[in-house]
Amino acid sequence: MAAIARIAEPLPLDVAGIVHEIMRPRLGAIDAGEYPADILRALGAAGAYGHHADGTAAGLLAAIDAMTEAGQACLSTAFCMWCQDALVWYLAQGDEAGPRRHLAAIASGAALGGTGLSNPMKAFSGIEPLALQGERAGEGYRVRGRLPWVSNLGPGQRFAGILSLPDGRRVMGLFEAGAEAVSIAGNARFIALEGTGTYTVMIRDALLSDADVITHDAAAFVPRIRNGFVLLQTGMGLGLARGVAALMRADARGRANAAFLPLGPDAIEARADALRARVAAAAQAHAETDRANFLETLRLRLDVSWLALEAAQAAMLQFGARGYLEGSEPFRRLREAQFVAIVTPSVKHITTELARAT
Repeated sequence: MAAIARIAEPLPLDVAGIVHEIMRPRLGAIDAGEYPADILRALGAAGAYGHHADGTAAGLLAAIDAMTEAGQACLSTAFCMWCQDALVWYLAQGDEAGPRRHLAAIASGAALGGTGLSNPMKAFSGIEPLALQGERAGEGYRVRGRLPWVSNLGPGQRFAGILSLPDGRRVMGLFEAGAEAVSIAGNARFIALEGTGTYTVMIRDALLSDADVITHDAAAFVPRIRNGFVLLQTGMGLGLARGVAALMRADARGRANAAFLPLGPDAIEARADALRARVAAAAQAHAETDRANFLETLRLRLDVSWLALEAAQAAMLQFGARGYLEGSEPFRRLREAQFVAIVTPSVKHITTELARAT
């Protein structure tokens, strides 16, 4: 009897395969507000969020490159990846062992979660007060406050937050969306990145147990993680710029008539390459806690923002009226690029910090 041929199981997709085969067909739905939870889990299973858990420069760069790959197609997904990556970063670098019980699930994408550090990063720069307040209560802290926008969330998904105590100390902990006294509500609609699971979080006397405290001294902890926090964001802007360059090249008709515009796809790619080299160099110094090093990280992040904005604008100029249509790809990329420039630390925030240093 002839042997029965065995049907080979399909190989798991890598990040590029997930982007091409699963994400790209759903770009319109994600842009319209679909939260791509299954795609985010698949990216985690492909290893996208686990690279930097070891705290090395190589791991940090690999995480940025994975985000760049996704960002070439969809900034909403790349932003959610950054939220996930940031949470991995906090847990892996944290002072306390308790929250690390969640690290494996979050790094693998089995569990999804976000970062609630937009407000604290502004607070540490004196832009706004800390939104969460707490006080010691038994073996933990009683916490209250409101975070207006926390992304990559849904019921049961975790996020980090920093609270201030009456004596001025700051504590960083892990909260669960939808848990007792931690409610979420979607009460805004954005011009882009609507599919990012972004909610307002209301914390009403929730108990943060010591088992969920990442650090009891956030003032000392944040300088250790802030370079990595910001460097990870560069994957969003670099991905968008490279995606825009590819979009412009694929538009043979528009490209022929846009030869004399000031910024074309070759120049965009060259700038992206140069910035990627700077990111690699900066990753080597991510553990440095001095302010001068952090300002250099901010300058790099600012330059990535400018490239994303200029690249998306260049695509609109090349496509002309075709790009000005509702639902067009250049219009989506332009809206996404504006988010690169306003996500914390925003261009406004960064330029303020740099001006203080002069």
